[in-house]
Amino acid sequence: MSEQNTTGKKPCIWMEAGVVDFKLCHHCFDCATCEFDRAMSAVAAQELSLRAACELEMGHPTQVAPWRERLRQRSFEELLEDQGECYTGLERPQIAEVFGFRAPTSIYLHRGHTWVAMEACGRVRLGLDDFIQKVLGPADAIRLPAPGEALQRGRVALTLVRKGQEAQVPAPLDGVVEVVNSKVRQRAALAHDDPYGEGWLCVVTPTNLQPDLEKLLFGRRNAAWIENEAHKLLGMLESSAGATLNSGGTVIGDIFGTHPQLGWENLVREFLRTD
Repeated sequence: MSEQNTTGKKPCIWMEAGVVDFKLCHHCFDCATCEFDRAMSAVAAQELSLRAACELEMGHPTQVAPWRERLRQRSFEELLEDQGECYTGLERPQIAEVFGFRAPTSIYLHRGHTWVAMEACGRVRLGLDDFIQKVLGPADAIRLPAPGEALQRGRVALTLVRKGQEAQVPAPLDGVVEVVNSKVRQRAALAHDDPYGEGWLCVVTPTNLQPDLEKLLFGRRNAAWIENEAHKLLGMLESSAGATLNSGGTVIGDIFGTHPQLGWENLVREFLRTD
């Protein structure tokens, strides 16, 4: 196969598993629509079934080919998660600075402070915006949904964990999780440090896209809404700590850590809204 045909392509998960020597994915890892995947899955299921029956009859483990052993040891969920590398080339959104918060104006925002960016193959990428990251500060862990899990708009999609406290984040739309960012699983603070870049959270195939997008904010409305949120936060700071936000300047990257008297539950209730 020529370089021209393979440039930019990613290996099929069956190639990643060592089942086939060479196979590129032409379905954006949408295995449910891939005839090759269906055929190979049927073969793998048959082989594993035969192996189980053989082991039961013989009373001891049987020899299996290396690729089958790898399939047994690693779930397809793990293999799909490895494909997250194909989504690292996110085009960063246009940003408007609002009281030191970075408000994206070229992607969608949900009022629960998640963002939605359009991807290829009808998918969307989700993350948490800069405002909520600076309000709650860097998380110790982020519990992300698993690939294949269904998301429902307004229902809990993921959970931030910090110092034993949790913040449940609602999904901005309906869909099925395809890939999660393993880098964030390994280092949750990445979502805080680079929320619109390396700190993205998951890629989703939406199931109700147009109606859901109509409920989200976009463009100048994003900056106006973040400004309103900043004024609300300013009121909370002034009433509890006598602090202020710098107009046009930078804000502390960990407001809760600096002003714990604001209360974790209070901040979560005020800013992580379902609508």
